[in-house]
Amino acid sequence: MLPQQENLPLARRLAVEGLCQTDLKERAARSGASYERGRDGEEKVEFRYLGRELSVTFPEGAIVTPNGLGPIPLREEILILHYLEKASGARLAEQWASFSEIPGGAFYHSVFLVRCKSPLIKFFGDAPETLLSVAGEMGGEPLSLGDVGVRIPAFPFAPLALVLWRGDAEFSAEGSVLFDASVSEYLPVEDMVILAETVVWKLIRRNR
Repeated sequence: MLPQQENLPLARRLAVEGLCQTDLKERAARSGASYERGRDGEEKVEFRYLGRELSVTFPEGAIVTPNGLGPIPLREEILILHYLEKASGARLAEQWASFSEIPGGAFYHSVFLVRCKSPLIKFFGDAPETLLSVAGEMGGEPLSLGDVGVRIPAFPFAPLALVLWRGDAEFSAEGSVLFDASVSEYLPVEDMVILAETVVWKLIRRNR
């Protein structure tokens, strides 16, 4: 089973404390974000997350969406902070990889199937075209994979690909959630599951 963060506030605090001990200007550069230091010493990192502009200020670690789209759930705040922590600045591989092909992914593969792949197929398999319309709200763009594919720019250097194949009289609908092959440079494997699950369920809710 995927380890559960039983104390999310503690996990968030540890991530903020860890980032405060780093060179945040360098962290921003490595994560595809912009950096600004105020006269009062406050540091701000800004980038896009799932189609939303957001800023993270330090030392508080406050995460704000200037476009007024509401607060970000705590679990996603931790995901955002972990992305800033781990980002290496490596170039995108421009090659899609399945979760099981990611280092460490095979260990959590069964969890990934239940929490990410199965909901994608269940809610979009019968009408894959609807995936394109709802994904556009996240900055998603059509992708030439499967019968319907879409690229979701989850983080500047950590995109996802959602792919669907239509079913027929002989085969059921099929689908996949793919990562850029460089994703291990930007997220721990446990957070890859959380990111994929978050994206899939946000799309499902928007389609209801």
